[in-house]
Amino acid sequence: MTPPAAPMGVGSGNDTNKAPAKVVKRRNRVPLSCNTSHFKSSAGGTEDVRARVNRLEALVISLMPKPNVPSENGTSRDATPAISGLELKSFADEESKDEYVPEAEPSAGTMERNMNGQHYIGESHWDAVLRDITAVKAYVDVQTQQTQPRLAEPEIPALLAAGPRPVTKADMLASLPSKALADKFIVRFFDTYDPAVPGVHILHKPTFVKRYEHYREYPTEAPLIWFGLLYAIFCLAMQSYAREGDEPAEFYGIANETADIYRKRVAQCILSSDISAPAPYSIETTMLYGMSEYARLPDGNIGLWMVGGILIRKAMHMGYHRDPKFFPSISPFEGEIRRRVWMAIWMKDVLTSCQLGLPSMLRPEEVDVELPRYLYEEELFEDMQELPPSRSPDEPTLVTYMINKHHLLQVFVKVMHYVNGTKEHTYSQVLALNEELCTARAMIPPHLQLQGTEHASTPRMITLQRMQLQLFYHKAICVLNRRFLTVPGARTRFSCPRRMCIESAMGLLAIQARMHGSNLKWWHFSLTNSDFLLGSVIVCLVLHVEREGIGDLGAGGPGGDEGTREMVMALEGSKVIWDEVGEFSANARKAGQILGFMLEKLRGAAGEGKVGNGGGNGSGDGMLMGNAPVEVDDYQGLEKAEEVDMLDMDYSTLDWETWDSIIQGAEFRNLEGLWNV
Repeated sequence: MTPPAAPMGVGSGNDTNKAPAKVVKRRNRVPLSCNTSHFKSSAGGTEDVRARVNRLEALVISLMPKPNVPSENGTSRDATPAISGLELKSFADEESKDEYVPEAEPSAGTMERNMNGQHYIGESHWDAVLRDITAVKAYVDVQTQQTQPRLAEPEIPALLAAGPRPVTKADMLASLPSKALADKFIVRFFDTYDPAVPGVHILHKPTFVKRYEHYREYPTEAPLIWFGLLYAIFCLAMQSYAREGDEPAEFYGIANETADIYRKRVAQCILSSDISAPAPYSIETTMLYGMSEYARLPDGNIGLWMVGGILIRKAMHMGYHRDPKFFPSISPFEGEIRRRVWMAIWMKDVLTSCQLGLPSMLRPEEVDVELPRYLYEEELFEDMQELPPSRSPDEPTLVTYMINKHHLLQVFVKVMHYVNGTKEHTYSQVLALNEELCTARAMIPPHLQLQGTEHASTPRMITLQRMQLQLFYHKAICVLNRRFLTVPGARTRFSCPRRMCIESAMGLLAIQARMHGSNLKWWHFSLTNSDFLLGSVIVCLVLHVEREGIGDLGAGGPGGDEGTREMVMALEGSKVIWDEVGEFSANARKAGQILGFMLEKLRGAAGEGKVGNGGGNGSGDGMLMGNAPVEVDDYQGLEKAEEVDMLDMDYSTLDWETWDSIIQGAEFRNLEGLWNV
């Protein structure tokens, strides 16, 4: 039974704030980063003392006996089980449900400075997780500084580049491919579907083909922007050929170059047609253009987000953010297509904003567009007087995947508001968002649920859609809960979000392995890359927390030693994959080097028994054994630390410089090597 769909963008606010909660006295936030810059201010500062107290508490807690966590053997790494609403409710009933947890509050983000200036990175970006792994942060900073002078100029979307030559319809007609080739490109666009670039959702194929045939016969009647739409389709088709390696013979070896020519033609048409004009086809053309830029930039680009801003403002200027039922001049057919288009615009804004760690550009209270109906393409036609009733959500219509993706992203927007917001939150709000995500995942119809093993006869499109929906779920869980990985007392007080975060991070790496094993060319798309990077660095963070004895997490991940071994195996497999695709992506090369560095440190830790709690080397089977130098933290004299009254200690006599060097691992500051990007 599907609950009534909220308008697109509505219900995306902080609904969890509406529940009455007891007033919690505000406390100063504690910096979560281990960076020594937080602790080198003058002595006597309240913030410094409080931060040091909390860090000392974390270390002392880590030395106390740890409870054993039952093994979760038998759970498939491919199909991560969702935590039930009942289980979440039991956590919500805990005494701490209205507790304000300053250590788990999302940070204000970071301001990165490089040769080109400075930019902001918010909490949802995978790089923000690296800030919590001091050793890796130092490694990244050193390598980045060494290679910055050699960094190439970033690629700029053609629409934002200076001086594209204005064009006319005559120019576009003269450079059109033959009708035979154009027909082949159109078939490729509509019949070779990839959910990463879902252009088919915004064009109704029967209507488009009819319009295409008419303008082919009477080309002078076609507006210039129509040619932009046509070239966008040609570009996306040619990019698909290049990814799959099955381009027509006449384009063998030049598919990417041809796609670039078509992409630039689209930008010329958009600009020459007056980008601010609310003309027919202009929204669809700009959307497909944005998809073509996205498909060619595997590491993402801030320019794509800016192009999205142009699209959003243009769409709002044309009224796409208001439901068509309010406007009699909009036909039922046009209104339904507009709903599909707005749904795609809204989702792209959510995902690209999250990828960059930035807030969404849309305000939900100003949007009331309803979801499109579950209808097959043949049920829609231009002259229809009314829309047929919506079919069952379980039917495999063209929009079924997009609507289920929308359900997940509606909750994800609330998560984004939580991590990007400036107000304090209670633990019960985190649990409520987790429960909403589990509910949205449970609503996915059976034919779109990811199976433990995909049948050979399953269409490639369905396999991709299943994996993408699980990606969105796991990403949202990780972004929401990852702060609870490093909170003192996480295993006992906040076991639910901690466990969900670890399971979802492992779920992301499992999907990466499946996609790679199925040769699905996932590395071409920056959003997918960033999702797998997020999973990789979170697993790194969990193992780093265990290795360094931070908080009370010294007994490994879910399942103790067995969980630790599984996480290390997942990282080893992920590193192999990142190394294999490194030639296509700078972020892939960076991920491979980060995982390699982290695995070396874990091998060293295993040699000293610092990973796992099974005695000897914590790996259990020697997989972590290596020859890397091992740091042995000097914890002597703290055996009775649990008996110390932390608040009555005299901190003025402590040598905080030495203390911080022990906590953070000074050997990581002088790493050498080159960062090849």
